[in-house]
Amino acid sequence: MKSLKMFVAIAVVFAVSFSLLSFEMGWVVPAADAAIKNPVKNTPASVDAGKAEYTKTCKMCHGATGVGVGTMAKPSNFTSKDFKGQTDGAIFYKISTGFGKMPAYKTKIKADNDRWNLVNYLRTL
Repeated sequence: MKSLKMFVAIAVVFAVSFSLLSFEMGWVVPAADAAIKNPVKNTPASVDAGKAEYTKTCKMCHGATGVGVGTMAKPSNFTSKDFKGQTDGAIFYKISTGFGKMPAYKTKIKADNDRWNLVNYLRTL
């Protein structure tokens, strides 16, 4: 029993350390995913659909204007130079997979086109 408690304690320490290290290293997007081109044309209809999804799904944490003043401690600032420098594929990957406190939205925003519309909207911020 004592060795089981020790094993669990070591496992918890390892898991927490790995999580902190991963967070410090940042959100790494696989090159193949970052290279994916947005298949949804950036049209007013796509942007409007993305804005509707943003309002429903993202606004609470990222704020109405995308500057990261929502309820999360440090959400992304979608108006920043760093964010704007990302590829559409990288943004789509991040929306889909989540990281840290941001959940994976692949199961919540099920249609790929809806997530691509969201990418198109984020480009307007």
